[in-house]
Amino acid sequence: GSYAPGGAFHELISEGSRPAFAAATGGLVNTRIFVLVSMLATAFLAHYNAPKYYKELEAPADGSSKLASFNLVCAGAFGLASLLCASIMAGGFLTFGGAAKGLILNSYATTDPLALLARLGICASIIFSYPLNFVGLRDGVLNMVGLSDQSGKTSVHVTSTLILLCVMNGLALKLKNLGLVVAVGGAALGTSLVYTFPALMFIQATRQLAKKGELSKSRKYEMYANMLLVVVGLSLGGLGITMSL
Repeated sequence: GSYAPGGAFHELISEGSRPAFAAATGGLVNTRIFVLVSMLATAFLAHYNAPKYYKELEAPADGSSKLASFNLVCAGAFGLASLLCASIMAGGFLTFGGAAKGLILNSYATTDPLALLARLGICASIIFSYPLNFVGLRDGVLNMVGLSDQSGKTSVHVTSTLILLCVMNGLALKLKNLGLVVAVGGAALGTSLVYTFPALMFIQATRQLAKKGELSKSRKYEMYANMLLVVVGLSLGGLGITMSL
């Protein structure tokens, strides 16, 4: 209630940032839900690191498969990420409603001590997570332009790093509406990485098994399910981009 009328911080934020709540519109299903779905896809964009973690995970001493341990690690990590994202999203919306900013911390007063702690937390998160995301970007770009085999050279390493840093940080300084960036990026890239590309890889791997005559009936049905997942991913991406723009 500290940002509600009469609250300690209500008068310390601009009028356009003050909490605004209105009755739900749009019938049973509000089409803007696809904007939210696009944003949610960005919560798991770091899952491309999973194969690396599986490779580095120590195998059980009894010689059994390490898949069970890997599943436990993934369930805990993704479960915690889901709870954290959901609690932050709910807290921000229940405080500011329709006036919530794309970067929710911009909605809070600069004199709010708890918001200051959150901003420091975001700062630490960016400092330590940016390198992890950037390495994936740089490796991917070098692979796309056919220079992955030369990535170990100092000249290629330094040049690609400087160019990508200038491009990414330049865009970050120019684009101010973080909500739009997250929504469009999530719709175009997030849904592809979460739904479409993994399903396409599974389909291709299944076709390779079929050529070798090693395709089981259950695997075949799972391939059909992945084909449906591709359609779902493309549909969510298209609707997300349309609704976001």
